[in-house]
Amino acid sequence: MKGLDELFVVAWMLFGILLTPLFFIGFDFWAGIRKAKQRKERITSEGWQRTVNKIARYYNMLLALVVVDCMQISGVWYLDNYYDYHIPIFPFITILGAMVVAAIEVRSIFEKAEDKAKKQISDVAILAAEIAKHKANPVEIAQALAEYMNNSKTKEETK
Repeated sequence: MKGLDELFVVAWMLFGILLTPLFFIGFDFWAGIRKAKQRKERITSEGWQRTVNKIARYYNMLLALVVVDCMQISGVWYLDNYYDYHIPIFPFITILGAMVVAAIEVRSIFEKAEDKAKKQISDVAILAAEIAKHKANPVEIAQALAEYMNNSKTKEETK
């Protein structure tokens, strides 16, 4: 029965480890809202969509790591119970993945609002340069604008 109790404790540890990225994502979302208010931007549903996409990407990775950890844990549990090997049962790989997610989110939280504004200004400068190249023909200007808007949407979706 000792072995099953160990697995139950490890399952609760995995549950706790899988909850921590949600906290970090929430902190980053809150920081993003504060930065948007600082820059006097309207808060739209795009931020929510990016957050939901981020959660999906992170949990795709974390759930794959949980499967690898389950294989590792079941092997260690088997060796411990049937062959008296005493290796600690712990979800090492999942906790490393959760730490990577936490590091990414902490870095994002500390990113300055001014840096984001500078990036947006440089994007506008690129757009202005494209328009200046095609300033004679209105159709080409419209095509350059459409191309720029499509490229910026695909960049945001991949983030």
